[in-house]
Amino acid sequence: MAFRHPFFNFFLLFLSFYCLNTSTLARPLSHRPHTVVDIRNDLPNKTHVQLVLGCDKGSSFHLKPGHHHNGTLTVDQDFECTAMWSPWFTTWDAYHAKRDKGHHTVYWSVRKDGFYHSWEGSKWKLQEDWYTE
Repeated sequence: MAFRHPFFNFFLLFLSFYCLNTSTLARPLSHRPHTVVDIRNDLPNKTHVQLVLGCDKGSSFHLKPGHHHNGTLTVDQDFECTAMWSPWFTTWDAYHAKRDKGHHTVYWSVRKDGFYHSWEGSKWKLQEDWYTE
């Protein structure tokens, strides 16, 4: 006995497409590729002004000299941070998909002369400067 009602055929086609799509394309966040962004405060220990960081619209926090902060994010989203070390400040892409995709960890070293980027945590390249008004 064959069903010839057009709505029923459309419903079966839709249901088949939906089941295939959700089983093959949808993955939980834990299975999506991710990257760790590690930011280290390498400013002088004797500084009287603390480094203040805020990343990706999150709340700001103080990062003491010698300490680091890291966050995990999915690889398809850019991740922007703002830093203040009065009277200096800057905003930079802590993770930029075109530049950093394919690297498990992106390292940043915050120094007196700017922000240094690395993929291994040893070979550093000055990527961003401090600014002041």
